[in-house]
Amino acid sequence: MAGARLVDPLGTRGRWRSVQLDSFVADVQEAARAGRFDIVHAMLPVPGADVYQLRGGTVPGQRMAGRRRRGFLAGLVAGLCEPFNRHRARMARLEWQVVADRQVMCLPVSGMVAGELAGYYDRLERVRVVYNGVEVPAADSAWRSQWRLRRREELGIGPEAVVFLTVANNFLLKGVPEAICALSGWYDRRGGGRRADIDVRLVVIGNGDMELAKRWAGIHGVADKVHVLGYVRDIFTWYAAADAVMLLSWYDPCSRVVLEATRWGVPSITTRFNGAAEVLAGGAGLLVDSPTDVDYVAAAMDALTDPRCREACSAACARVADELSIERHVDRLLAAYAELPER
Repeated sequence: MAGARLVDPLGTRGRWRSVQLDSFVADVQEAARAGRFDIVHAMLPVPGADVYQLRGGTVPGQRMAGRRRRGFLAGLVAGLCEPFNRHRARMARLEWQVVADRQVMCLPVSGMVAGELAGYYDRLERVRVVYNGVEVPAADSAWRSQWRLRRREELGIGPEAVVFLTVANNFLLKGVPEAICALSGWYDRRGGGRRADIDVRLVVIGNGDMELAKRWAGIHGVADKVHVLGYVRDIFTWYAAADAVMLLSWYDPCSRVVLEATRWGVPSITTRFNGAAEVLAGGAGLLVDSPTDVDYVAAAMDALTDPRCREACSAACARVADELSIERHVDRLLAAYAELPER
């Protein structure tokens, strides 16, 4: 980008998160006034921006997800305590101010988040869905089969086993306990039928509470079927090792994990609370209503133990892969920019 100043770092000041947020927003506004930029594109709610890209979803959507995950009573308590969360309250006020400005172009990262804008803010005009873009290695990489064998050997998983992969940094929000419960449910329900001899594994990767996840696996009787690895450096070697991704999100504006898996031809199971579920509509994966629908999740897992089902899903992934590229993401951003009035 000739003539572009790529990085102009702005820090934060203060001890509390709400104070840091205010200082950052003020500095961005000052830089925007002084810089005479053509477009101010914000991913946090910064009043005065031309474009607001909701990478994390809406604040009300986040609040509702927290209550939903905790259940009725705990969610009710969380709702009563919400006004005392100064950072979240300040984010909510800033977002309301930004979205209330009908001149701002709002870019939700999924149709789900666009629905939140409509439902919580009655905002319908100047809203353009721009899915996240992801960059992946070539799907036919010569290394892919070697990665698959090597990673499975590291965990003592045979080549014929069916491996489901969960990638998450917040194990509770991304449904790791529910995924372990569903795996246990699959083993309970397989009986002595045609699935009885299939070895199904769950690999959990991320910076969550590893020891707690291992205890969950032990409690549900699948400790020998769940592999909790923590952070890994090259996630695509693990996509290569997996047969399907399972991300039972309680809230995900548009999960990059599902997008990366889709671009690489790996089917996914996810929930309707994940905006990335929209890209699976053509058959690239399977959708469940809630992380707690153990029977439905186990049934989706059972379907994907069939290689014919996985092949059909992979073919559907290939049909939408280009729509999730970084290039297509940039094209959509530029198209949104073209709709903005000149400063």
